[in-house]
Amino acid sequence: MRTILDLSAEEKDILKELRLGIQKEFPNWSFRLTLFGSRARGGAEADSGVDVLVEIHSHSISFEEKQRIRRLAGVLSLASGLVLSLLIADHMMLEQRGDFSVFRSIREEGVAI
Repeated sequence: MRTILDLSAEEKDILKELRLGIQKEFPNWSFRLTLFGSRARGGAEADSGVDVLVEIHSHSISFEEKQRIRRLAGVLSLASGLVLSLLIADHMMLEQRGDFSVFRSIREEGVAI
């Protein structure tokens, strides 16, 4: 299983900037980032996206809050040349959809950031 130490400098940088950006935008939030997909498995191509689960430790967040996080990801994607693809989940979503195969896959192969 890969760890954050196995990621490239570019991957580490964009994930660090994502974390810092969310912390700046929402200073009172508690959240967890998990890299998943081909970059977590180590099989990414040069043009593969950087798939990240953003798990917000709150019962629910608004559509507008999710959009603010997605805008941040867009800015970081343009600046870095790596495409951030986010799955944003709060407790309500995980309660309703936590048994979906994508969440099982993330738990099995994800790299905690």
